[in-house]
Amino acid sequence: MSLRGLPDFYQPIQGESWQVFYPYEGGAFVAVPTTIELGDREDGQTDFTLTLVRGQNPDLPPKPYGLLDFRLQPRYPIAEALTELRSRRPDAMVQPAMFTSGFLRLYPATTVEPIPEDLKQPIPLAWNGLSTGRYSLRASAATITLLKTALTGTVLNLLAQAEMELVGVAPRLPLRVKFNPAILLDRLAALGDSQRRVASEDIVDYLRNSASQPLALPLEIIGDITDIIPNEFAVTFTDWIRAHYGTFIPSPRLDRTGYIALARVEPDRIKPEIVEWDLSKPIQTTRTIELSLHPLEAARQIVAERGLDAVFQEVIVPQLPTGALSVEVSANLPAKRLGVLAIGVTLRAVPFLPYRPQAQVVSTEFQPPHDCARLFLRLSPIEKPVYTFATYVVLQDAQGVRQLRSAEIFHQGNQLALQPNQFPVSFIPISATRSLLEQGTVEGICRWQEGQTIQSQTFELNQQSPVIALTLPQAASHPTLEFNAYSLDRTRSLVIPPMPARSYQLGLHSFVEYGSHLISIECEFNDQASFYAIELLPENAPETEARLILLTPDHPRQTWSWLATSPFYAGYRYRPHRSPDRPVADWSDVQSPFTPLKLQSPSGGS
Repeated sequence: MSLRGLPDFYQPIQGESWQVFYPYEGGAFVAVPTTIELGDREDGQTDFTLTLVRGQNPDLPPKPYGLLDFRLQPRYPIAEALTELRSRRPDAMVQPAMFTSGFLRLYPATTVEPIPEDLKQPIPLAWNGLSTGRYSLRASAATITLLKTALTGTVLNLLAQAEMELVGVAPRLPLRVKFNPAILLDRLAALGDSQRRVASEDIVDYLRNSASQPLALPLEIIGDITDIIPNEFAVTFTDWIRAHYGTFIPSPRLDRTGYIALARVEPDRIKPEIVEWDLSKPIQTTRTIELSLHPLEAARQIVAERGLDAVFQEVIVPQLPTGALSVEVSANLPAKRLGVLAIGVTLRAVPFLPYRPQAQVVSTEFQPPHDCARLFLRLSPIEKPVYTFATYVVLQDAQGVRQLRSAEIFHQGNQLALQPNQFPVSFIPISATRSLLEQGTVEGICRWQEGQTIQSQTFELNQQSPVIALTLPQAASHPTLEFNAYSLDRTRSLVIPPMPARSYQLGLHSFVEYGSHLISIECEFNDQASFYAIELLPENAPETEARLILLTPDHPRQTWSWLATSPFYAGYRYRPHRSPDRPVADWSDVQSPFTPLKLQSPSGGS
């Protein structure tokens, strides 16, 4: 997999209230979110639902239960970061960071306000491949009733902590390290608990404090470490440890620190197993981003504006046979999946002899935008709620119609939240912001190789279809994306060159033409000219916004900056400034915002 364009974790740029990473091997800078809040559905309404499920007869199965389901969307300081970056690099672009996994945990705002135990559990967030995560919790009927009451009052002040995994490229250092993984990992695991859960910050602290005493570490450092800041070595080596031996897990406590579970490596009894890493090589790794939110505050606002029915519903289901298992299945997928004729999941419970001799198999096909269903497995009364699931996709592309199926995965419990990467295809979600689509449309093409054949798929993003998901078979290799943006009148166009295909959110920030520009202006004076005055005007601005610049032989160079609110109209015009008794000069043709302006003064000034 290409690392190009991933956030480079080496020396991030830190603003007053934002942080961005350089793109590895070029591309757009990657902005880290500063806040997270409830997301919206396609109709623009906040996506938050509370459901109480009960049977027709309260004395018979199923036992009443409920579902709390909402979507999350990070918010990014794109405008602030872009303004600052353009002052350093005129061609800078900014892209929001994308997440593939994470957890969310609810907790009380005060220690004197207890909450039900089923609300405290960290729940995996199902990310759609772009910037939307889905939280889905199955809770007791009593908990759902409590939440319902809280939506119409001030009782139960809940907070939430989201922990999200960001994929990037580890920093590079001119060092090599050699170590025995069994010994090193046991030393690092001692920093955590009995389950080998360790805070990444604790590993960094341990390595930083030991870096000045290399002999104290159970590893050999090859290279000159004296010129390397201890923190740089500690952070880089932690990234490598996480990439090879760490698993992202929810924090076991609310300390706003990312945790990993360290693998257990058994020592080789015959010969020492020595691993050698070259820290100057780029590798893909991950880091944890933590953000907090107030989920009930936004939901209360919905109730205040539209009533309780806007978020709460009660569902009555038929009576279930004794032992039957009701499974709530959800998948956080983009609503528009190009080339997908059908997509779903099959649950299978193998025979349980002698009580149930036949296998139980149930399936459902997901329907956007909700992509959720309730399935029933008829088990025997003494069985545990265990089964396997396999996802399927019916795909239509240049090779015709074909059905793809994933391997079967063991699962247990009455809730199944599916991630996009659990389907037998590769989803590449692409979206465009409303601000961009109000000015134009985007056309794109994805190319990939499958066997000996080059395949392609075209797509368009517009105000009616701002989000799509390209759907590639897992056999696809070397996929690339190309974009062409067109103004609404089709008179202007912009091109984003080919790039490795991965999730992408297009916005005004995706184009170097958008935003602040700064050009240098230089005038070559003849012997008679004592000054040269010119007027400058952004391409799509009224003449009242023209700026006057005065150049003289002593000061023949000036700079001028302006804000291009549209990437399709990023240039400027200029004209000589004349005295009131002379005719107004004509404006020049549109000039490039990326080329310095070279002028020749007329005889006698302007």
